[in-house]
Formats: sequence, structure tokens, C-alpha cells
Amino acid sequence: MTDTSEARSLGSSEVARTLGVSQVTLRTWEKRYGIGAAQREDNNRRRYTPEDVERLRRMRALQAQGTSARDAARLVLSRSAAETTVRRRRERLAEAAESFDLPTIGGLVDDAFTSLGVAKTWTEVVAPVLRVIGERWAEHDDRQAMVAEWALATTASAAIDRYAAPAAALPGSAPVLFVCGPTERHELPVKMLSAALSDDGAAAAFLSGPVSVDVLRAMSARFAPRDVVVWSMTAQSADVRFLRVLSAEGVPVRPAGPGWHGLPTVGEPLPPSFAAALGVYSS
Repeated sequence: MTDTSEARSLGSSEVARTLGVSQVTLRTWEKRYGIGAAQREDNNRRRYTPEDVERLRRMRALQAQGTSARDAARLVLSRSAAETTVRRRRERLAEAAESFDLPTIGGLVDDAFTSLGVAKTWTEVVAPVLRVIGERWAEHDDRQAMVAEWALATTASAAIDRYAAPAAALPGSAPVLFVCGPTERHELPVKMLSAALSDDGAAAAFLSGPVSVDVLRAMSARFAPRDVVVWSMTAQSADVRFLRVLSAEGVPVRPAGPGWHGLPTVGEPLPPSFAAALGVYSS
């Protein structure tokens, strides 16, 4: 019995001839922009569905009108976003992370931001993939999983920088400032939270890198923030003294993240769930 979906799919050479491009170009588009074949054979050869071919046709048409390949791919993916399920997004992102394919990861996260917004991209696409990879790393000491987690976290962080408004353009009305604890290196969850608030039109900014007390003093004096949220993923980075020094000087600090659990913190902790934390400042 013939598999109907397989009968309707095409190989790379057929698609290349149909579109008038080389197979190398097809592979480049997939790697760089995340637009390509939805299926793979057991030997990892690409199989293109009619929907895949139609997306590539639209990309070629946009290029013929003078649109760059990157912008053409983004427009095509955005147009077909309604047809792309969240589950499929997770699958493609996991595949790219496991392959350490940074350009494809970046394209997929960029498209998810544009199509779904930051909050849904994090809670329904990126975070679930990171969780599965992280669990495999923790349970089996899988070095492949360790690198996949790094690839996804690093590339998603860069995607936020491309998507979100720069921190220098802080709104005039009491913003919320987000920083990591002095030695915290797991910045992605709080960076996503800050970007999600900005995406919703709230006044928020993430201050990247190690941020000293002196910097926060100056930022607080300049912008009079509603809160300075200090994120710690691990207990090792949860510096209670850091909170106390800022609080004693009138900086409205709030701890956030599991690293603070059980510690004598200063300020009201943010709720542990992403949605609840978002609701604190979105209302």
C-alpha cells in the first residue's frame, strides 16, 4: 500500500529543477532562514511537501521583486504561520538545537516572535524544548544535550535582541528594570519576561551582563523605576546582600527565580510562574 503523503512529496533535485535553483541554494535557505523541507527520509534526505514547495515559490517570487532572501523568507514564514502548529514549531526547534544549527534556530525563534509574540513563544515553544533537553542532560549526563541547550539558549537570547526595543530607549513612565544576580549566567527566562512586557506595551528593560550596585544606583536615579527585579536561577547566584544594599538606598528591589527559595530576601518576590509574573506588570 502506498503512503499518500510520501507519494506527494518531492526530493531536493526535483524541487531545485521546479524552482530553477540549485540544491545548494535549497540547503542554504533551510540552514540560514528556516524555510525548507518538512520531512526527512530514514537516510536523512529531504522530502518536500506541496506546502513546502509553495512556500519556496513565494520566496522566489519575492526575490524576483527585489526582496532580500532573508526578508523574503521571513515574510513567507509569517504568512504561513497560521498553518504552523505550536507542536510543529517545537519539533523543528528541537531538531535544529540537536544539530547545533544556529542559523535555523535563530530563524525559527524570529518567526515565532513575529507570529506568536514573546510570551507565547517562550511558554509554548522555547521553554518546553529547553526543559526536555535539560532533563536529558541532568538524568543521563548527555554532553550532546548540554551543547544543544547552550545552542538554543544563546541563539534565543540573540533573537530577543533583534526583536525587542533596545534598553537605551526606556519609556518615560516608571519602567521595570530586570537584572541578573551578580554571578548568575542563566539569563534567558528573565530576559524573555522583560521582552514579553515590552511586547505588551509595558515599560520594561533588561540590563545585560554583570550589573554592579553603582550602575543600578545611577539607573534608578535616572529612570525612577517601578521595580528593579533581580533574577537568580541558582542558590549560588542569590546574593541577599546585593538586595539589602539596594533596598537600604531606596531602590525598589524584588527577587525573582528559584535561586532565592528559602533565603531571607528583601522585597516581595515575583510569582514563580512566567504567566503570573507577567500579570503583575501587565495589569
